[in-house]
Parts: sequence; structure tokens; C-alpha cells
Amino acid sequence: MSDLSTRKDEHIDLAKDAEALAQVPNSLDHVRLTHQALPECDADDIDTRTRFLGKPLAAPLMISGMTGGSARGDAINKLLAEIANTHKLAFGVGSQRASLSQNNSQSQLRALAQDIPLIGNLGAAQLIEEGGLTLALKAIDDLAPDALAIHLNPLQELVQPEGDRAWRGVMDMLAKLVKSTSTPIMIKEVGAGLSVKAVTRLRDIGIRYFDVAGLGGTNWARIENSRTDQRRQDIMAPFMDWGIPTCQALLDLRDAVNDIQLIGSGGVRHGLDVARCLWLGADIVAAAGVFIKALEAADGSLHPDQLSHVLDIWKDQIRVAMFLTGSSNIKALKEADGAIAPLS
Repeated sequence: MSDLSTRKDEHIDLAKDAEALAQVPNSLDHVRLTHQALPECDADDIDTRTRFLGKPLAAPLMISGMTGGSARGDAINKLLAEIANTHKLAFGVGSQRASLSQNNSQSQLRALAQDIPLIGNLGAAQLIEEGGLTLALKAIDDLAPDALAIHLNPLQELVQPEGDRAWRGVMDMLAKLVKSTSTPIMIKEVGAGLSVKAVTRLRDIGIRYFDVAGLGGTNWARIENSRTDQRRQDIMAPFMDWGIPTCQALLDLRDAVNDIQLIGSGGVRHGLDVARCLWLGADIVAAAGVFIKALEAADGSLHPDQLSHVLDIWKDQIRVAMFLTGSSNIKALKEADGAIAPLS
């Protein structure tokens, strides 16, 4: 197994550990949707359907990318694609770099996810390396995704022993990528959130899809910090919970930036959190770590039925939240009454 594949498997193990979560209060708990004693809709008629990237979804939910580039990661991705397609939910793969570097095609995932939005994934740091644009176009050609997510992870890279320190030129390369393909480009963080300034600049070069991936869930700074040397740990200790909380990121972007699609993620724990993110301005909501834990047991065995059960529970929880706010559909939920406690 290559060093890169080994690292990808380490990431899976570490992401399943409770210590990988941000050690701060979950900002989504600040959102309180208002109970409606007169919902004026029937619980059995709640409509959670929506569209994303031109395709219908049974619920505004995405299984987000976290793994890939190893035999273990490929097996997980195969099942995630099948389950997402069965449940009619969006699916994002983990970084394609490792697979591409090993000439390991992931094209089979497109065949398994024919009916749903499939999102590819590549790191911004790889985009600015020599041949980065070619690599991105190769990722699109191989997977045939409905969008390619470029993940921004400067904090993770700074902590990571093998991390990329050079970030100058990312904007220019993103602009070139947008002009080089008809496939929509998505921007996603990995746990530190997206600011209004960053999203505005990226929207102005033609990018319309943004996964905020705010502080509150899987914390890649903590994951990488467990893999580095003591000196780097000492330097980065004050930055372990650096970032924009998910609630704040969605709220700021909803009010400040028009003509974009928002994916809410970062600390999404259940269907009520999905409803909270939608109310905050997200168009769909994504989670990764909780679904990986449901799929892969501690002994490494894979249990697709358990993940299907979790997804069914989440979809029912979304319906409960919608019914109790008097929201018969997603549009009504976005316009429902609610309040946000002060974010400290």
C-alpha cells in the first residue's frame, strides 16, 4: 500500500474517533425552530423532495466525501454510492487525488449513482501544483460527476506532516478551471467554514455552489495533529478549534451573497440539524462522519443495512421538524418562524 493510501485509511480510523470532533459547543443548538400548535398540514403529506444540480432528491441531504484512494476507501465509496442512489440522496466522493495517482479509476461510482447528483473532489493545493489543471480535468473525465468540489483546507494542510504550505495562486487556477469545463465547480471547506469574503470572490469568478463545512463536526486539524510531531503540536495547540461555526457561516452567507447554492455541513448530527441548516439558508445539507460510523463497524466490517436505517431515521426526523413548524414542503420550512440564540 502506498504512503498516500495508508494516510487515507488512517483518516478513516481517526475520523471515527470521538476526539476528532471539534471541542466546542455545536452552533446548531443555538437555532430554535418555533413550535406550531396549529400546523395546518398533515404529517403523512409532508413533502421533503427537492432538486440539486438538476436532479431530483427524495430529501435535501447529501452523503459527503470523506474517503477514497485505498482498497478500504473504495469499498466504502461503492456502498455509499449504492445506498445514496437507493435513497435518492446526493453523494460526494472523497479526494480523487490518491486514486488518480495510482491510475485507479472510480468510474464505476457513476454507474452506481446514475439517478442522483454525484460530486467529485480534489484539493485546492493540488490544483496549483504543476499539472494541477490537467489533474482536475482528469478527475472530471474519470468520474463524470455532476459537479467537482475543490476543497479548501489551509488549516488541515498546515497541521498535516505532509501538508502543502504553498497557497498563492489558488484563485487564478480556480478561474481557469471554471473556464475550462462545463461541469459546475463547487467549493467546500473541511471543517473551518467559508467566509462571506471568500464566497463573494469565488462567486465573482463564476462559482455558484458552496459547502460551508463549518466548525462543529469532524475536525481535521485535530485529526492531523494526532499524526504530527510534538513541536508542530505545540505550535498549533491554540488553533485546534479555529474556524467559523456552521450556524454563523450559513447565517452570514444567506444575508450577504445572492445567486449561489449553499450546502450546510459541519456538526450535522440528525434530521433536526438538517432542518435547522435549511432554515438558516442551506439548499441541501451534508454529513460524512456519522454515516461512515454507521456503515463501518469497529472491526472493519461493513453494514449497509445499518446506514440505510440511519438515513431512514434522519428523513423521518426532517419530516417531524417540518410538521411541528407547520411546513408542508422545504420552501415553507425556510420561511418558518424561529430564533437564534446569541453566538458567543
